[in-house]
Amino acid sequence: MRMRHIALAAVAAVLLLAAPSAYASSKYACDYSNRLCQWNASYMFGGTVMGDLAFFSGGIYSNAATIPVHGSALEVLDLRTMSPLVIQVQDQNSSVLSQRYRHQLLVWKDKLLAVGGQRDDSNGASQHIINVIEMDLNTREWRQIKQFTQPGGAVEVIFDASVVVGDHLLIVFELVDPQLPQRMLAPLNLITRKVDYNYNLANGAVEVLDWPLIGVMPLGEGAYPSLVVQSKRQLPSQAEKHGNATMWFEVTGVGDTGVDPVSFTVSTTHRPLPGGTGGKTLTLTILKVLKRPTLMTWAVTTAAFANGRQETVNAVSMYDIKISGPSRNRTIALQLSKVFLTLPFNMSDFSALSSVDLPWHGNLALSAGDVTALPYIGMVDLIGDLDSSNVNIQGWRDKGFIVRGSSLPDPRCQPIARWQPFVLTVDLSAGPAASAPAVRVVSNNTWCNTWQAQNTASAVVGDAAGLEANTKLYRVDTSRGPMVMTLSSQKTANPGGQLVSPNADVPLRGALVDVLQSSVQGFNITPSANYSFPTGVSSCMSAVGSTPVYLQTGGSFYDGQGVQRADSGFVSVPLQVGKAVQPMLKVAGALDPEGGRVYSSLACGADGAVYTFGGLKVAKYDQMPLGDYNQDGKPDDTLFVPDWAATDSLHVAKLGGGSAAPTLSKPVRLGPAVAANSTANSTASDRSPGPRAGHTLTFLPAETAASLGLKQGALLLYGGSNLTLVSLGTDLANETYTAEMLSDATFDRTAWVFDLGGRKWLKLQPDGMNSAPPGLMYHSAAVQGKQVILWGGLRFVDQKNRTMRLSTDLYVLDLSEPTPRWRKAAVDNVNVQGAFQLGFPNTGVAALPESGVVALMHRSVRGYEGVVELSARTSDDQ
Repeated sequence: MRMRHIALAAVAAVLLLAAPSAYASSKYACDYSNRLCQWNASYMFGGTVMGDLAFFSGGIYSNAATIPVHGSALEVLDLRTMSPLVIQVQDQNSSVLSQRYRHQLLVWKDKLLAVGGQRDDSNGASQHIINVIEMDLNTREWRQIKQFTQPGGAVEVIFDASVVVGDHLLIVFELVDPQLPQRMLAPLNLITRKVDYNYNLANGAVEVLDWPLIGVMPLGEGAYPSLVVQSKRQLPSQAEKHGNATMWFEVTGVGDTGVDPVSFTVSTTHRPLPGGTGGKTLTLTILKVLKRPTLMTWAVTTAAFANGRQETVNAVSMYDIKISGPSRNRTIALQLSKVFLTLPFNMSDFSALSSVDLPWHGNLALSAGDVTALPYIGMVDLIGDLDSSNVNIQGWRDKGFIVRGSSLPDPRCQPIARWQPFVLTVDLSAGPAASAPAVRVVSNNTWCNTWQAQNTASAVVGDAAGLEANTKLYRVDTSRGPMVMTLSSQKTANPGGQLVSPNADVPLRGALVDVLQSSVQGFNITPSANYSFPTGVSSCMSAVGSTPVYLQTGGSFYDGQGVQRADSGFVSVPLQVGKAVQPMLKVAGALDPEGGRVYSSLACGADGAVYTFGGLKVAKYDQMPLGDYNQDGKPDDTLFVPDWAATDSLHVAKLGGGSAAPTLSKPVRLGPAVAANSTANSTASDRSPGPRAGHTLTFLPAETAASLGLKQGALLLYGGSNLTLVSLGTDLANETYTAEMLSDATFDRTAWVFDLGGRKWLKLQPDGMNSAPPGLMYHSAAVQGKQVILWGGLRFVDQKNRTMRLSTDLYVLDLSEPTPRWRKAAVDNVNVQGAFQLGFPNTGVAALPESGVVALMHRSVRGYEGVVELSARTSDDQ
């Protein structure tokens, strides 16, 4: 969904331990409201589930309804974290033809199978494919295992559906014969690669456009007996007409044809109402849900409400399949067990629901308690005249089912509508005692129902465009789960580049983004009394009891006489999720012993510990005469200009008190100290990090620090520079001038660890230095398990020639190995809005291991901030 401002964005990142190496992804970044931006909106694609990974391939572009999807890439979704990936695959030879549409994607043992489908030749003419290919996910190579032969002449074979049963592949296909069209079933032995027999299911009008919905269900462990159902899209409610729209067959493998018709009934416990057409069924499939045979339909239909309102909805109907009678004399009974409805635009629940028009039933009296609400995903419908599978429903192991498709937004949300991909998962494993199934959705269009909140979040980060190291991203652990927070300040630059004076009567703004739940909570922050609105602050997230607390210190500001000073106080924002106004509180206690610092780094540790390292402090004030000199030789006025100096002091203080009145103990100096691995002959740079600013200081919990052989927690220091400039925001707009200013600066690329137990510095010597980050400044860092993630910042491309850039690479310091190792993932399409400009980086990274999300922030070419997500994989080979 593209609004006038799409400033925030967020993304699922799968780091090194999040997925097996076979499923490594290309590196990509997406807007947070469109996490599937690297996926194609397509229809007639193939889909399947292997364990907790869903795979999709091929199809036709939804927004160019006659053009097949180019390439052989697999789109993959990690169902545990809802993390989207794309993996590149290749064909063993030219006969494989993995680029296809209207095919089936299946799992056989540890391999993927692609069955049948169509392709376009060089002239754009559609050609039917009647082969079966397989792919080993370790090699990512498709190879052909069976090629069938077309009969020739006017007769043609088209594959319609297939299912794997043990070592057999049951293929339902059409024999397109002008004289006698037939729908048939062929069991292919995947071991011998032979077909035992072709079974005739039906003769006559069985063209795919007449009976496009097909399901296959084995009744045992072998190929026989099996059930096959074929259906039209319009499923009438009258029982006497069911057989005119749906036909069931049992493939027994016995007798002359080996196929017998099966009678069936459809029933429900809900009260029928007059009228209704059954809507339009897009998909009908048979699968096992929680090990029970289940028939599912997805239909476009109408829901009625008590106030007389009617809305178009997508309805997912789930039927228990009960089979009775002996072989060759079966009866099928379909019992409606669950109904899922997608919420209409601008509707938050189904509290006023009165009825729904469902396939095979017509209007049924249904209330909110009779249905499960699915999030708004836009409208799902057929895309083209040949559309056979815009919606793909797959079983999800012992949990439930997933749905992949394309949807259009409501025109009230997005007037210029384009199809967008969506994935929906329903976890039913909690059983009937659960209040509701666990439903998760990844869809750009989901944000239509929260577009006002999204605009709020966009405005928050838009306010921060002129800040200097003031705004980052923060992981916030709330009672509702982990979220990402960003804050703004009033000190934004006007078009001329000058900082606008703050207005103490105007609140600051913030936003909490829940990526997986597609929600944004905007809030205002009331500044504390005499708040200086500094820039170049340092900050971190801590907690007082169960209340998350944002903590901030330092930065520079101008006093009432126009003198630039460093802020030495601390302020806090105790976060109360859901409240529209959050107070900013002064933190009672000691001030920064250095008298205030700019571009220092603050790290919040365990039990309320707060660590501060480095930064720029005022060494002295130089006097600069202003105006004319009087008779005594004195100037009319004097400007006091601070002389900034980098520091290397490390202090710790303890956050305490209550959330309504936080306190901070007097800071205690911890460093500098001689490095634990230094010798008497070591140089100064080997003994301690040295003075710097613009670095990162990251707290490593005890379980992470234990990987380094340390008994308590630790602090990881990376990057920074000896640069002593405190105002860079407007200067960075000119790359040449910036490079001249920074050409004499040293950007450090050493990783240091401070052992909090032994109070010693340790200079790390990691492996994988070919993948190590360059010297960085103004970057961000976060810890996730035994990995430290670095993102963004400024780096020199060529310091000699004064060429610098914003870093767009993701780096991970992996502490899980015997020797720490650097890994790197270059990120493509970092800014979906346009290319980077050289502006103050304002980067932030927040690791959310519960959802597999790493959110990142940067400055875009349009001048606002953005949050992106990475579907990225770190590696050693770059």
